[in-house]
Amino acid sequence: MIIDLPDTTVSKISRALVSVREEGGAVALGRVLTLVIVTREAAMEEAIDAANDASREHPMRVIVLMINADDDEEPRLDAQIRVGGDAGASEVVTLHAHGEAGDSNLESLVTGLLLSDAPVVVWWPNQTPEHVSETSIGRIAQRRITDAATKSDPAAWVASLGEHYAPGDTDLAWTRLTRWREQLAAILDQPPYEPVTSVRVRGAADSPSTALLAAWLRLALDVPVDWGYLDP
Repeated sequence: MIIDLPDTTVSKISRALVSVREEGGAVALGRVLTLVIVTREAAMEEAIDAANDASREHPMRVIVLMINADDDEEPRLDAQIRVGGDAGASEVVTLHAHGEAGDSNLESLVTGLLLSDAPVVVWWPNQTPEHVSETSIGRIAQRRITDAATKSDPAAWVASLGEHYAPGDTDLAWTRLTRWREQLAAILDQPPYEPVTSVRVRGAADSPSTALLAAWLRLALDVPVDWGYLDP
């Protein structure tokens, strides 16, 4: 079910969510987190699809925030609520802020829609601010997710993220290494348990995960690691 709420307010959206739960049987019970997605309108559906897939294992409320701070537009907040088959195992609320409504504190647009007593995760699938933990929306989150692979210079982004790291910052370049780290750990746990004296890592030039894997191996094994990028 999809409910459109043009030219609305956060309080009206909140009341509409309560009404949907009461009339349609959709409940917030069992939701384990609130996921806030800050994205472009063109990439909205792809981000929602990814969140819906994740919600099947981790039921959540998804708030999608799109900003169009065009001075020529009248300040306006358009919203849409998706529940049931249109939202996977989650509730999806899209917020499209126009004009000066997008220039205001973004935190104020989502605070009234957060699930109580549940962690807040913010994901920037594109157009990531330089220091995510210092943004108004990032400060209310326990977890902030970025993706170095979307950057023109992924390695530089990872380096910058390390310099300005705050607890809760997570980049998908590290998450993509999970299976690699599991397999490497499993191999080293097998006999004959010979000591590792050095490591050589090579990866694609456009993969920020290469440097992260090399750093992890150096820390985990305490041995010299020779790493670099393959020629394109």
